[in-house]
Amino acid sequence: MNSLAIDIGNTSISLCLFKDDKLFASKKILQSEFNFKKLNALKKKFFNKNVNKIIISSVVPKCDFIFKEFLAANSLNFYFLKKIRKKIKLKINLKKKDEIGDDRIANIILAKERFNKSVIIVDFGTATTLDVLNSHGVYHGGVITPGIEVSLNTLKNKTAKLPLVKFSRTKKVIGFNTKQAIQAGFFWGYCSMIEGLIKKIIKEENNDFQIILTGGNSSYFHNVFENVILIDEFFTSKALNYILNKYT
Repeated sequence: MNSLAIDIGNTSISLCLFKDDKLFASKKILQSEFNFKKLNALKKKFFNKNVNKIIISSVVPKCDFIFKEFLAANSLNFYFLKKIRKKIKLKINLKKKDEIGDDRIANIILAKERFNKSVIIVDFGTATTLDVLNSHGVYHGGVITPGIEVSLNTLKNKTAKLPLVKFSRTKKVIGFNTKQAIQAGFFWGYCSMIEGLIKKIIKEENNDFQIILTGGNSSYFHNVFENVILIDEFFTSKALNYILNKYT
């Protein structure tokens, strides 16, 4: 069975095609380029009669209407995660559960299915988030910080002379020109922030955690943090596919 997972984020929209649980095609659309015409251009590959059902995770409500109209017009079977969430039994230690982003919920659900408990998921997206599955297998809240690309753009836009640079991994902490200094500051700064937050969570919870890294920039952080059991850019999309197959 072919299925399509659509993850609508603040910066981009991810389309991932699956054959059962195997990912075989993916595409990212920048929010700045997203419209009805763009979806039509992808119709042959991603929105065809071979796709049995579709799941949509969204943190951008204005995009939901466009997808509803497009998918309905093409007679495609689709579900929004917001509605499926009601069927999923997941203990959550947050007061306002409806405020939790679809992507964060999806990540926790798949982490619980695969690893049961004591997991921290670090998602390098528009925001960099850490979500905690505690020692009882309960979603125990998390941390939200500014994302890497957002921070880089803000640094450029709020300063007179500092350039916009591409995020990259550097060998040394000290840079020897402005570009190197920014790249080192961002890479090692984010390493230190994530490492520090994980240590504080471990101390606060009095528990050791396994770490999952996901999101567009996750591949830069190979062999940086301790107890990393998985680095997978498509973890959220795989989580959506798992939910689609299990709960619909």
